[in-house]
Amino acid sequence: MCSLPMARYYIIKDADQKSLYIRDGHLLVGDPDSDNCSAEKICVLPNRGLDRTKVPIFLGIQGGSRCLACVKTREGPSLQLEDVNIEDLYKGGEQATRFTFFQSSLGSAFRLEAAAFPGWFLCGPSEPQQPVQLTKDSEPLAHTEFYFEQSR
Repeated sequence: MCSLPMARYYIIKDADQKSLYIRDGHLLVGDPDSDNCSAEKICVLPNRGLDRTKVPIFLGIQGGSRCLACVKTREGPSLQLEDVNIEDLYKGGEQATRFTFFQSSLGSAFRLEAAAFPGWFLCGPSEPQQPVQLTKDSEPLAHTEFYFEQSR
């Protein structure tokens, strides 16, 4: 678990109230009751190196020992989990932008834009038990709204 006092833990859910969880090294969206999974507690820390008015955050998985990163592939921007400690990113780790998301509020929901790829947002899949991905802002029917439920 992250030892920094400003670390906050959340269960993150999509608009259908399905939770993010880990299975086989992938961050998926599903219903913990019917999908035989448990919601992942996601550690959130600010990225102090970027414009604070854009609310830049890091998303740490598995107690903050792995972080969600945005990488460039032949198909375009993609998400992956990397073995990097969220505390190291917070303290000024190298290449922190690809681990950063700008958190914008939409009422009680939030959108998470990839700092490394402006206009690309964290997106829940339309089918259950599929990986979370990045999508362009212009994609119709994209599931880009998430709810943060504080956890301990």
